[in-house]
Amino acid sequence: MAVSGEKSGRDEKDLRDETVAIPADPDATVLADAAPADPDATVLADAAPTTMLDDGLPTTVVPRDDAAPTTALDAGDGIDALDDPYFSPAAPEDLTSVREPMVSIPSPVQSLPERKRRLPAWAIALIVAVLLALGGGVAYYTYDQELWGGKTVPAVLGMTQEEATALLEGMGFVVNVEPVVSDDDHGTVLSCSPDPGVRADPKDGVTLGVSSERVVPKVVGLDEEAAREALLAAGAQNIQVSSEGSSQPAGTVISVTPGEGEPFSAEDLVTLVVARAYTVPDVLGKSLEEALFDLEQAGLTGTVSYVDSTSEGGTVIETVPGVGTQIAGGSAVELRVAVAYPDEAYDLMAYFGVPPEALSTYLTQSGYTLEYGELYASGGNAHAAWSGSRGDLLQISNYPETGHYAGGSQVDVLAQGAGVGGVRYAFSADTLPTGGGSVSEEGLRAVMAACGLEGLEDACTQDDIVAPGVNEKKTEEEPADEEPSGDAGNEGAPEAPESEAGENGGQAAAEQTSSPSFICGCGRQDGYVWAVIIGGRGESTSVVALVAPSAHFDTVDLSPFGGSVCDYIAYIDLYTG
Repeated sequence: MAVSGEKSGRDEKDLRDETVAIPADPDATVLADAAPADPDATVLADAAPTTMLDDGLPTTVVPRDDAAPTTALDAGDGIDALDDPYFSPAAPEDLTSVREPMVSIPSPVQSLPERKRRLPAWAIALIVAVLLALGGGVAYYTYDQELWGGKTVPAVLGMTQEEATALLEGMGFVVNVEPVVSDDDHGTVLSCSPDPGVRADPKDGVTLGVSSERVVPKVVGLDEEAAREALLAAGAQNIQVSSEGSSQPAGTVISVTPGEGEPFSAEDLVTLVVARAYTVPDVLGKSLEEALFDLEQAGLTGTVSYVDSTSEGGTVIETVPGVGTQIAGGSAVELRVAVAYPDEAYDLMAYFGVPPEALSTYLTQSGYTLEYGELYASGGNAHAAWSGSRGDLLQISNYPETGHYAGGSQVDVLAQGAGVGGVRYAFSADTLPTGGGSVSEEGLRAVMAACGLEGLEDACTQDDIVAPGVNEKKTEEEPADEEPSGDAGNEGAPEAPESEAGENGGQAAAEQTSSPSFICGCGRQDGYVWAVIIGGRGESTSVVALVAPSAHFDTVDLSPFGGSVCDYIAYIDLYTG
């Protein structure tokens, strides 16, 4: 029921302190009895007495002076609770607690939002510009101070690896090192990535190219081509390849110089040794020493045989097996060496151009038998005697002016390489050249021609020899080079000389009852002294030719012999037994 502000017929004053009760609506909802009052709840003041009004009169509610003011509601601004069938009047005791509403009814009255003041567009633009400028300045400053956006790579070229690494790591960079082969300045930084001066993220790292030594790579076991490529990649510019006999597959590198892992410069010579099958090398035309060396380098050994040949003496003319033949490593190869054997056993000058081993072969092949052989204690030359099948006798001796030898030992010292200090040959009747038995200049020259001797310089006979105890006072009227007279009765075939084990003194020989009859001639040829002696005692005549180096006679005191080598030789041969 609407509340009216009009005055009723009753006294308004009487109604101020009274509460007007509206008759109960029979259809209204009656609240249940209130729950007992909470002793801690707020207690409202007792309500004023209630006065019932007629239904036909308008109702005016006049609040008490001490009552809370009542706000009148305009009709239509809310819901008429009295006419709401769901409304239930609240009991005073219910106003002390909050209860969840049984039905939630949204209010039809909405409040309008409070209107805010806005900045003008120019002010907003200004603020934005200031903020952007400030942000840009801060960003530039922090970037310039390298607080963000990476760091600038410093200049490290030319530094040592240790210096550059310490600098970069101190700035927070991760450092990687790559060696760069070089011939000098080892340990120095040659390159940097990123380049110095470039801004980079330290986490991405910096790579330093540091100068390092060139070292020979591993090439042993590779084939030649692969080894060459590896050396070229390492910077080698001077590569040499040689081959060597080996059990390794042909073409395989078996060694390298300098060795693997050793340092080298680009210009240094690097030598690869490549395996090849053991093959007889080409040594034809080389000297014996060179051929033996080549065989050794090829992993082979050599034996020597001598062949009488017109080729240059001492050179290899044939190999067995032949050149280029593949054989097992360490096998022996026969080297056949050219030698100019003496044309005859009395071709005495030829003996000095033949290797001793070849002389042994020659004498054996020519039918000579070793009678005596040993080495001289001083110098290691041979002292040997070989007898021929025709009765002749050849001696190899440092003292060919005498035919004595001790006998007993029969070691082929020539075959062992003992040197030739001198040669003495005693002719037999079968080997004597025509006219060679005449004790005369003609006989002398016949023997010279047979032996290939030239350059007769001196001659002596039993009549003019100067020697201790023999013709010591040669007069000036009796020139030393007077032609000796021959004895026609001594032109018969000479006897072979007898070998003697002992040696008699010169004085004892001079006291012999029969004096020798002889002619001796000597000369010089190609650095050698030669002599031919024809004569003997009584009916015995011998013919001897001998050759020795000129230096041998330089050590002899020739003063007792008038300074004559010829007199000395004749005396030793004929007067000392």
